[in-house]
Amino acid sequence: MPGNIKAMIDRLIELRTKGDKGLVAPTKIKLIMKGVDPDMFDSASPDNPVIIQRIITMAKEMGLELASSDESVGHF
Repeated sequence: MPGNIKAMIDRLIELRTKGDKGLVAPTKIKLIMKGVDPDMFDSASPDNPVIIQRIITMAKEMGLELASSDESVGHF
């Protein structure tokens, strides 16, 4: 299902920043430095298993859990 990458990135940023808009830019920079540019993905971007795994790994390294039972983001 297209758009999972964008949804995962958005969720990662949401969890990492906890609503602090001042942390959005540094979080995006961190993602870019790890090989995922958030601005390159939108809701129509095709799902790439390599990128999806990279995002999951980054989230785990940050101590975050992307998937939850109430998420309607997709199957990641």
